[in-house]
Amino acid sequence: MTTKPREISFIKPSVKRRISALQIMQGTVIPPIQHVQLMSADNYEQYTLEWVDGYLGSKYNRIRLFAGAGDKGRDVVGYYDDGNVDIYQCKHYDDKLAPSTLYTELGKLCYYTLNNSYPIPLSYFIVAPKGCGPSLLDLIANPSKFNLGLLDSWEKQCKGKISKKQNIELSKELREHIESFDFSIVKDIAPHELIEQHSKTKYHIIRFGGGITKYREFIPTADLEIQTREQQYTTMLFGVYGQKLMKSIPDAKTLQSEDQILYKHFGTQRNAFYSAESLEKFSRENFPDSNPLPFEDLKDEAENVLSTTLEINSGKSGYERMLLASQEIKRQSFPSSPLANEIKNLDKDGLCHHLANENRLKWIDNV
Repeated sequence: MTTKPREISFIKPSVKRRISALQIMQGTVIPPIQHVQLMSADNYEQYTLEWVDGYLGSKYNRIRLFAGAGDKGRDVVGYYDDGNVDIYQCKHYDDKLAPSTLYTELGKLCYYTLNNSYPIPLSYFIVAPKGCGPSLLDLIANPSKFNLGLLDSWEKQCKGKISKKQNIELSKELREHIESFDFSIVKDIAPHELIEQHSKTKYHIIRFGGGITKYREFIPTADLEIQTREQQYTTMLFGVYGQKLMKSIPDAKTLQSEDQILYKHFGTQRNAFYSAESLEKFSRENFPDSNPLPFEDLKDEAENVLSTTLEINSGKSGYERMLLASQEIKRQSFPSSPLANEIKNLDKDGLCHHLANENRLKWIDNV
C-alpha cells in the first residue's frame, strides 16, 4: 500500500508611550528560544508554517504543510505564481544539526527532483530549534562540498532511508544529478532570527503568550468639531440635555450657552467615545484573527448589563438613566475579556456611546 503525504490545508490562525498595568502584571515568561526547544516535532512544523505564512507569505500564492511519512523531504512549501517553489525542511533535534543529519534530506531532494516529483526549489531552508552546527555551516558557506559529501554518505545515510518500500541505489543517472546539483540553494535561518521574524506576525502572541505586543501609545481626546461618525450618539445626548433643561438643544454651541456643567459633561462623553475607539484599535491590532474581536465581545457584555439597568429605571429621565448606566458599567471588570487589564473607566463610558451610536441602547425612548 502506497503511503501518501498528508497535505494539511492551512487556516490562518502580536518611542515614549503609556505604560499600562497590563505590562507591569505580565512578569517573566518562558523565553521564546526555550519554548521552541520544548516543542514537539509536529508543533515545530506548525510554528514554521506560521512564520512562512505570516512573515514571508506575501511572496507566495499558496503555502502548504506536508505532514507524516512520504513527505518526500519537504515539510513546508511556498509556491510562486510562476510554478517555482521554496522548501522549508524542519529538523527538530536536541542538538545542533551536523552534516550527517541533513544528508538523508538532501538525498530525498535529489532523488525526487530527478524523478520530477517536484521542481528543484529556488531556496531550500533548513529550520531547526538549535540551528546548524559549525560543520554544517561550513558546508552551507561552501556548497560545492555538498556534492561529494552526499555521494560519500549515500550508502549509510540515504540508500535505505529515502523510501520505506525499497532501497534507492546510487544509479548512474542519480549520481550525475547529484554531481551537477547546485547546492547553493541550501540556506539556514538561525533560531533567534526566526523568532524575531515570527514576532512580527499575528501568530506570535498566541504561540508564545507573554501578553499584549502593541500598546495604546496615548488615549486620544475628541476632535474640536463633531465628526460624522459621532452624529447618532451626540444627537441622543442633546436630547437628554434638552429634556433636563426643558428646552431644545440642537447643538453643542446651544448647550454651551445654556449650561456650562452639562457642556463639560458633553465634552467628557465625547472623550469617552474616542477613548473606546482607541481600545477598539488596540483590540484589532493585538487579536486580528479573533472572531468576534474582543472589543465586539465587550460591547455585547456591556449591552447585556446595561439593558437590565435601563429597563429597571425606565420611568426616570434620560439624564438619570445615563448616569445610572455609567455607574453600573464602571462596576464591571470584564474578567473574561483579553482586554480586561487595559480597560479604563473612560473606555467603559465610551462603550455606552458606541452602543448608542449603533442604536443598541437609548437614553430616552423617542430620541
